[in-house]
Amino acid sequence: MWNMKKFTALFVVCATVFLTACETKIAVESASEPIATYSDMSGSLDGKIKTSLKTAFNATNIALERDLKYFRVGQKETRHGWKIYARAELDKQIVVELIKAEDGFVNISISYGGGDLMRSQKIFNTIAKEVRTLSM
Repeated sequence: MWNMKKFTALFVVCATVFLTACETKIAVESASEPIATYSDMSGSLDGKIKTSLKTAFNATNIALERDLKYFRVGQKETRHGWKIYARAELDKQIVVELIKAEDGFVNISISYGGGDLMRSQKIFNTIAKEVRTLSM
């Protein structure tokens, strides 16, 4: 028969497996931080690029509008950076959050619709390409 200790132990093991199995390491085109993390729980890709916040902001706008042909619908300045909103085909919402970090880095968090790893990775890599172009 199940007692409380067995139930608690099973619950802890299941919760640990569930929470740790929900993050995936992804290779991205950031020279300084080539590994990003995709979270199945939040549906977002989080990575870093060594650049200024202004350059990351400009690169994100160019990547979304010109390169990827998404419809940019707005931006909001936050306490430590920017949130940029866009729409894709079938009215999927795209949110790119730029946060100024330590040592000249900008943290980039990308959410595509309910969570689409491949498209989020493509957006990140396009932003990284534009950062390199603008930094020349």
